[in-house]
Amino acid sequence: MNRFAVAVIAVIAVLCPLVLADAALPGDLDGNGVIAREELASSVLGHLSGGTALPAASISDLRDAAWIYVHWGGTPRTITDSSGKSLTLTRPLRRIIVMNSETLETMRSLGVGKERIVAVDKYIAQKPEFFPEYAGYPSVGSIWAPDYEKMLSLRPDALFLYASVSRAECDEIERRVTASRPDLPVFRIDCYRPETYLEDAARVAEVFGKEEEGARLASFYTAALARVGSVAASAAPPEVYFETWNDYKTVARGSGYHDKVTMAGGANIFRDNPAEYPEIDPESIIARKPDVVIKLAGSGKYIFGGYSGENSTRFAEVRDTLAGRAGWGSIPAVRDGRVYVLHNAIVGGPQYLIGVTYMARWFHPDRAGELDPESLHRTYLQEFQGLDPGLADPTRFVYPAR
Repeated sequence: MNRFAVAVIAVIAVLCPLVLADAALPGDLDGNGVIAREELASSVLGHLSGGTALPAASISDLRDAAWIYVHWGGTPRTITDSSGKSLTLTRPLRRIIVMNSETLETMRSLGVGKERIVAVDKYIAQKPEFFPEYAGYPSVGSIWAPDYEKMLSLRPDALFLYASVSRAECDEIERRVTASRPDLPVFRIDCYRPETYLEDAARVAEVFGKEEEGARLASFYTAALARVGSVAASAAPPEVYFETWNDYKTVARGSGYHDKVTMAGGANIFRDNPAEYPEIDPESIIARKPDVVIKLAGSGKYIFGGYSGENSTRFAEVRDTLAGRAGWGSIPAVRDGRVYVLHNAIVGGPQYLIGVTYMARWFHPDRAGELDPESLHRTYLQEFQGLDPGLADPTRFVYPAR
């Protein structure tokens, strides 16, 4: 940041009321769509002189003009969201509603503070261990039961929704909200799917002028996934049975969990099933003789562990129950002690790289020493989420933990 920008920000670093974004570019005195250095200086001097010699500007306009000059190069910022829709901003966002936790988590990774957020969805507010700063925050319901009156009463200057997850519900929210507020930017960004996560994170970084932070986050992911890729490519993939939190319900091509098993260097034994999440005949699991079994926890009747750490002793119980299923004694995974329980918190959303690293270590034990998912998890929490790295205790997320 140059000295002029620092000086301008110092001049306007005073308390001022929040204002909604509008179509005009603050500080663009000649209306050419660019805030030039001279225009910003004139606006500051005009404010200091009370408008007696130069055009006066409100302190909120000065604040926004300085921010745009520093972070966006003095021009409006056009962002293409994950749905392909282009939105142009003429002011920084300061009153945001976020309705998907993955995007909020990504914002935190990029250093976007809660002072910009006016409300979240109810599920974010119900995760005090992971989102402690949003405990007790205003909630606007969920994407399945949104509180439209509350949304509009908060006078947001942007709304963030999923792009491809729960698309119909999010389409309806966008339609109804923009019918009342046609000027409201609605960003459709997932921050959920591994194949598009870094692209989505880059979009969020662009919105907030956090490109440097975005590059740092991308480097963290790229390095971690390169280590996984090296290990995964080192040997033939083991045959893997991946079971969701519904007993005998697995995954196939087209599902995110299948992709993560593949990314970790495993071969999903039900990859060719026509349904993405098929229910399986128990005998067919035995017949396919998986080398590794993974059971997903964190939902349904398997709510334990995770960031709350509640009832983590159930990991061992669930694993023993799996291994003791009728006929499973002949399965290579059971015979060789390769049955694992994995919490969804570290395999879904932005934290997928942690769960994938655990799986790669399980799939390729000869290369396990090259992967340290616990350290990766601790680094992510401490350096990107600003949370206690002790929350990464593996006994909360996987079994066996070592």
